[in-house]
Amino acid sequence: MTKSTAYLLAAGLLFFIGFSSAAQDAPTAAETIDQPPWEVCNETSFVLNIAVAGIPKGQAGQAMTVRGWQNLRPGLCHIVDIEKGTPRFVYARSAALHQGGVREWKGRHEYCVSGEDFTAKTDISCALQDMSVAGFLQVVPTERHTAFTEPDDFGRRSETAGLQRLLSDNNYDIKRIDGRPGKRTRTTLNKFLKDQGLETNITTAAKFTALEQAATKAKQSVGIKICNKSSARIWAALAYNREAANEARGWWPIDMGNCAHPFRENLKNRDAHYYARQENGDGADKILHVPTDKGTLYCVGASTFSALQHEFCQDRGYIAARFLPVPVDKPGVVIGLQDSDFRLAPVSGLR
Repeated sequence: MTKSTAYLLAAGLLFFIGFSSAAQDAPTAAETIDQPPWEVCNETSFVLNIAVAGIPKGQAGQAMTVRGWQNLRPGLCHIVDIEKGTPRFVYARSAALHQGGVREWKGRHEYCVSGEDFTAKTDISCALQDMSVAGFLQVVPTERHTAFTEPDDFGRRSETAGLQRLLSDNNYDIKRIDGRPGKRTRTTLNKFLKDQGLETNITTAAKFTALEQAATKAKQSVGIKICNKSSARIWAALAYNREAANEARGWWPIDMGNCAHPFRENLKNRDAHYYARQENGDGADKILHVPTDKGTLYCVGASTFSALQHEFCQDRGYIAARFLPVPVDKPGVVIGLQDSDFRLAPVSGLR
């Protein structure tokens, strides 16, 4: 079988989707009858939600439909019932239980998707179906095996890589997601199982189920949640280290009595900071009071922004603002902001 790879860009990271298939020569009639079914496989370290566009088996001559979501854990494949030799398209996203935002494996062909399990028509606009648009990747009709992959190309190691990522999503100390079943991974996995009151010799499927359920709960308690306990709307911004850079982002509006959860990753080693402005009746915002001996200066924009450099802010159209550090002794923190946390801003209009 041959293997080709298409590049996909998601959330600032580069991902791949690989294809391995038989030779592309036109099949004979006997080969068409005996052609094995099409399978879609997850060779990543993420639990994936997969959607497929094509003509369902037994409905030759009819319009394509889009179906989702097929939940597929690392190391598994799913047989897709599509009419043989007909156009087919795939799209995948990482399951919401993972920390760090949703990753996508996508292409340039637009079809409808929904947040929940769905079936969509391809001859009716997404708006009329109350759905959004996602970019699907086209698959060669004679393809027998389509594999979603990552740059590390875990392959047969994807199951172990998936266990490692889920342990990390549960805030266990995993130094590297490499798919190699070493002593550290086994010890950490056994500790998780014991912490959950489970036997260590349960099936792999049961281990994944336990890890996924725990990760869903853990995600609600990690990162930074900001609650508005003041008497007016506030606008929040965050700064944290991402790879080799310190990124500042904003603004998240938070109405009185509400909370926002803009950062959903483990705070350990993240060097995170926060900043906020409070709307004021006279038109001049109030800003978060930060003592000069505690805060760190970051560049912020007048509207939605993402800044990676924090020197000479004004020269690049930004304003320097002093952010407060976030406690990082726990995976997550809830920050409540009150009127007493703000003072009149010397510069107004920043949001």
